[in-house]
Amino acid sequence: MNNENKPTILVVDDEPGNIDLASALLKENYKVKAATNGKIAIKIAQADSNIDLILLDIMMPELDGYETCAELKRNENTKDIPVIFLTAKAEVADITKGFNLGAVDYITKPLQPEILKARVLTHVTLRQNRQALTKQVATLVENAQLREDIEKLTHHDLKGPLGVILFELPKIADKQASKSIEESVTNVLNMINNTLDIFKIENGTYPINPDMVDLNNLVDKAMKAVHSLATKKNITFKLESAHQNTYMDAEELLCLSIFNNLIKNSVEASPDNEDIHISISEIGEQIEFKLTNTGVIPKELRDTLFEKYSTSNHIRGSGLGAYSAKLMTDVQKGQISFKIIDEKYTEFTVTMPAY
Repeated sequence: MNNENKPTILVVDDEPGNIDLASALLKENYKVKAATNGKIAIKIAQADSNIDLILLDIMMPELDGYETCAELKRNENTKDIPVIFLTAKAEVADITKGFNLGAVDYITKPLQPEILKARVLTHVTLRQNRQALTKQVATLVENAQLREDIEKLTHHDLKGPLGVILFELPKIADKQASKSIEESVTNVLNMINNTLDIFKIENGTYPINPDMVDLNNLVDKAMKAVHSLATKKNITFKLESAHQNTYMDAEELLCLSIFNNLIKNSVEASPDNEDIHISISEIGEQIEFKLTNTGVIPKELRDTLFEKYSTSNHIRGSGLGAYSAKLMTDVQKGQISFKIIDEKYTEFTVTMPAY
């Protein structure tokens, strides 16, 4: 192994003979540095950021091993370097004191070659693994921030052109084509809005800000958004509501995403020429939404439907629909569930706090 690529061990002992012995046993696999007292050891450790392990004698004049270890652990640049005490003191109290100061292990004198090599290898490997893990975590954090930044830019860059399309739609003479384009653009805008919200909810950084939201109005918008698909499949919505307006304590955009998702999925899953039943009711301090369509969720998906990617590669979509609906419901202190009725119908229920 090239000497530059070898892990670095700092041996600290006031007896040169002990340093020579440790160096001889370790030099084949490690780069060895030496210090004959605690003060020099501290200076070396603070100056060299590549030290992977310190072998530290306890019995030294001026600054003993305990004091040296304590100083190393107080310093930001050296606190994470693992320390193994070299000691002729094998009393439990002495060993415990070393561990309490932050040492990771101890080796008794006289040094036994195989024990020294094995313990050094173990703790150098652990340090390298911790460092690799720290780098991976840092990379993940950086990637998460990059993802968020890219999504923000994407949202900004895409929303402009899509907004122009929606603005120009009334000029299209073919109203059926105009309606179809409007539905598609609306769906894309919803997906753009959803992605960053989901990311923030997953990370616990979504700034929830509930207000008075009319569920009847949201459901009406969601049904209109799938009008073309429902017409093509000859599907009729049957809506029952005790009131013309039913108010939830929620966020409008999150709720629109939830009910758009459920209603769109119900139309896609339902056979042609069927009815989709929707009911809106008030139960105590909760608003309840129920949606029932013909067709059932495959048995192999039922236990994991609300998990991330559970439906990908099984049915059309990314596998994020039910997952995102649950996230958005949970963050608003609501609940979402489903049940299969007679292996013929699927019924979704969403409850939200009443306003």
